Amino acid sequence: MSSSFTCRWGILSTGWIANKFVLDLLTDPSTRDASDVKHQVVAVGSRSTDSAKRFVEETWKEAGVTAGQDQVKLYGTYEELYRDESVDCIYVGTPHSHHYANVHAALSAGKNVLCEKSLVVNSKQAQVLVDLARQKNLFLMEATWTRCLPFASKLQAVLASGAIGEVRAVQSAMCFDWTEIVRQNPDHRLINPNLAGGALLDLSPYSYTILALSILPRSKASPEPLPMPKVVSSAIKTPLGVDASSTTTINFEQPDGRIVPGTMSSAIDRVTPPERCALIQGSLGYITIRTPANVPQSFTVERYGAGHPMWMSDMEHKSTTYDFVMSKGTWGFAYEADEVARCLRDGKKESDIIPLRETILQMQIFDEIRRQNDLAYPEALETVDLK
Repeated sequence: MSSSFTCRWGILSTGWIANKFVLDLLTDPSTRDASDVKHQVVAVGSRSTDSAKRFVEETWKEAGVTAGQDQVKLYGTYEELYRDESVDCIYVGTPHSHHYANVHAALSAGKNVLCEKSLVVNSKQAQVLVDLARQKNLFLMEATWTRCLPFASKLQAVLASGAIGEVRAVQSAMCFDWTEIVRQNPDHRLINPNLAGGALLDLSPYSYTILALSILPRSKASPEPLPMPKVVSSAIKTPLGVDASSTTTINFEQPDGRIVPGTMSSAIDRVTPPERCALIQGSLGYITIRTPANVPQSFTVERYGAGHPMWMSDMEHKSTTYDFVMSKGTWGFAYEADEVARCLRDGKKESDIIPLRETILQMQIFDEIRRQNDLAYPEALETVDLK
């Protein structure tokens, strides 16, 4: 292409995750071999113009750039951001508890939206937002950035090649020990039920993503719902009633009728060892993925040699490792931003990489996990009614 498409972003919220997202928007796309799209932050909405101004100053300084900083419009309310006609897409980086209201308002105002994971608190809210986006003919995507990374496409290509044969089972984990952090701050969002805290909505989207990339049959954008798999789960609660950890097995039916189990774990009270992030077991070998599940550093394909797989010690393995190193100054969020830009450029209303029906399915599975473990948030967070 002779010229690239520029996506003009409005940033809703000025917290940690928004900072990292904007840092990636400010990087040169050529560092990740992207020449067809570019990004421009044109507006930031916060609770005050002072906090929006501070966010821009600190983020641009951290990025080591000055270009475009003085052109960013600063808004002290989200409503002003929704009304900005120069914004192509709004990035929502507020806590999970606020996603539904924020995205609903942005879509209602006629804005395309990229919203942090998890998209919302439950599947009913997800369905309302998807229906609203389709009614308004707007783009909507959950910011499950892992699925847009080069890692994801390479993993799916290797699996499709038959490198490990027929996939028989998958295990994945995303666990961080935040015990000391929440001990020092008892109101921290991670354990606060009023902010939809807990490991499930914060970390499980990543461990689930490994399962989805490996054994959820590929699907593209479509209004047709996906079938709900069988789910068996157990969880341990914190004193405030959110989940400190959960382990869940999901049975995914394959196109040939086989059932392949995927087991995922997430926790905020322990750490996943680097070599135990994920294991994909196949009939001809297996794949191990190194931590962390949100941005895997590498994966290794081990193919069985001569002999019977039961006697692993007597076999010669054929091993191949694929490494994934982010370009300097990039966290990895830029890849999902590139996907949004390409979709908007091409007139798409949802991404084939993260189809909306897969987002709804994930929320349905999470609903079932919460049901089985009696995990509920305050009604004000669960409702689809906006007052």
